[in-house]
Amino acid sequence: MKVVIAEEIADLLEVSHKKAVNIVETVFKEVRQGLIDDGKVTLRGFGSFQTRDKKKRMGRNPRTGENAIISARKVPTFKASKLFKSKVNKGDPYA
Repeated sequence: MKVVIAEEIADLLEVSHKKAVNIVETVFKEVRQGLIDDGKVTLRGFGSFQTRDKKKRMGRNPRTGENAIISARKVPTFKASKLFKSKVNKGDPYA
């Protein structure tokens, strides 16, 4: 997916493919770092990424069927903005 995004950026901005890949990687890196540092990243008109705390719980090993404790952890979540949802429903990414 990164390559497809980079190709689109290279075409739109008329920059080299290498520079477009660096742009995409920088954006992803900043989103990851924002989640690590603040727990929330909002991209206006697109949506917001947040971290959510999951509690420790009992689960099952699918291979053996044995019960196992799943440790507490943070998971990233995404909520699309109303604008993004409406564009997806219209099918026009540039609307």
